[in-house]
Amino acid sequence: MAEQNTAVTESVSLIDLAATVWRQKWLIIIITVLAAVLSVVYALRLPNRYTATSTILPISGSSSSLLSQYAGLAAMAGVSLPGANSSNPSVKIQAILDSRELAVKVINELDLIPQLVKKPEKLKDVSPLSAAVGIFQKGVFSVSIDAKTSLIKVSAKTRSAELSARIANTAIDLLQQDLSNRVLTSSGKNIVLLEQQVADQEKRVRDLQNKMMDYQKKSRLVAPTTQSQQGLGMYSSLIQQKMALEVQISSLESALSSDNPKITQAQAQLAAIQKQIDNYEKTGGGVGPSISETPKALMEYANLQAELELATKIYGGLLTSLENLRLQNATDQVFVEVIDTAVPPEQKSEPSRSMICVVGTLAGGFLSLLLAFAREALQKLRADPEVRAKFAKKR
Repeated sequence: MAEQNTAVTESVSLIDLAATVWRQKWLIIIITVLAAVLSVVYALRLPNRYTATSTILPISGSSSSLLSQYAGLAAMAGVSLPGANSSNPSVKIQAILDSRELAVKVINELDLIPQLVKKPEKLKDVSPLSAAVGIFQKGVFSVSIDAKTSLIKVSAKTRSAELSARIANTAIDLLQQDLSNRVLTSSGKNIVLLEQQVADQEKRVRDLQNKMMDYQKKSRLVAPTTQSQQGLGMYSSLIQQKMALEVQISSLESALSSDNPKITQAQAQLAAIQKQIDNYEKTGGGVGPSISETPKALMEYANLQAELELATKIYGGLLTSLENLRLQNATDQVFVEVIDTAVPPEQKSEPSRSMICVVGTLAGGFLSLLLAFAREALQKLRADPEVRAKFAKKR
């Protein structure tokens, strides 16, 4: 019995609803038709807008992909690696494309203020450029990234197909210039400065090398340690020979007459050795500085050699730093490869007039049904004696 009563109640409710719709059919028809007409008029008044899209692929010399793989593995293990997102070139490129600076450059490059801001004289608290930037970033320019392929789509939507393509392509050109300028202004300047330091230090090393060669020619020092040892050895040998001859002559003079040939020969040998000793003390024997100048020459040679070695070490350190900075610069550079350039689209992207008409008509139909049920309920309330008695004025 309960199920039968429920079925009867539902059938009665549906009949009542259908009866209400039938009684209010003209209201529903009029409102629905009016909404459809207004939707058509509104859709026809909307201007066509064309979307041009360019596709680019970020290219980086860094190990961001490897870092991303490690970051994914670490995330699976519950470990977070810092800097994984910051090393992704797509993040940097999207940030530059979405920046106000790039928007201002595109607007100034293509002179878009007259096209974006129709009535600049009505602006009160904002400049025409600021208003144009707001319109550009919100309704004209858009950037999207494919997380799987890292492809970046740069789109521009305006009333002109040619202008949309020009905006997208100009934005990519300015992006490439910006990336090059960022490399030049950061590590590029450091490289230029370090290259100048390397060139100056290389010149200093060469000057010291020339100075060393000139001093070697002047002092006849090529291998100071070896030459000094050999020179001292030769000088000591001459002194020893002189002393031995003097002893021999003294012995001969005590036993023989002064005109003896042996004494004469020994004296001649002594004179020759003395001459060699004098020559060696004055000229160094032709293989180095003199005995009196040798200490000073060795000291100057040691100072020049130490200065040259220090300059060479500094030059080697600067050269290593330059190579490391160049390598780091190569790994930090970010480029974009244009996969598809933006071309003027042949078909509009919006508005979808048919969809606007369908949605407007459906909205009008729902609104008319709500108004019909509300009107029917109001009529029932007005016909109820109790409700009328409550609203009646007390006498």
